[in-house]
Amino acid sequence: MAYWDPFEEIEKMGKMAQRAMHEFLSPMREEFLEGSFPVDVSESKDENELIVKAALPGFRKEEVAIKVTENTIEIEAQHKEKKIEQTEKMYRVEKRFGTLRKLLTLPAEVKPESAKANMENGILEIKLEKVQPKKKAKEVKVK
Repeated sequence: MAYWDPFEEIEKMGKMAQRAMHEFLSPMREEFLEGSFPVDVSESKDENELIVKAALPGFRKEEVAIKVTENTIEIEAQHKEKKIEQTEKMYRVEKRFGTLRKLLTLPAEVKPESAKANMENGILEIKLEKVQPKKKAKEVKVK
């Protein structure tokens, strides 16, 4: 006689569902690390560049770090804690400090050395030159 545990079956089904969802979402994977901010990824009109735009209001360009590989980009923005000079009796202080970081998988392969970044009015814009696809294989007819 075999012992059957219905809860074990339910657990197996749950793991299968998690695996299926992970496989379904992995092409769109976006990792949120310590904090988040909105990011847009688009392609230039001539389709030679990817353009990444991130909204980072309140951050200065000196507080932003960017790391690019052939297929990922990591953007980190960090406010350092500032000393507050207390000249009055304070009831509430909402000075921000901390780190926001986002890692994105890019939709096309890029040349990391070609990355150019500009920041204006809290909008970070990064231009990445796409790697040109290698020539397609040539079809050879058999004689």
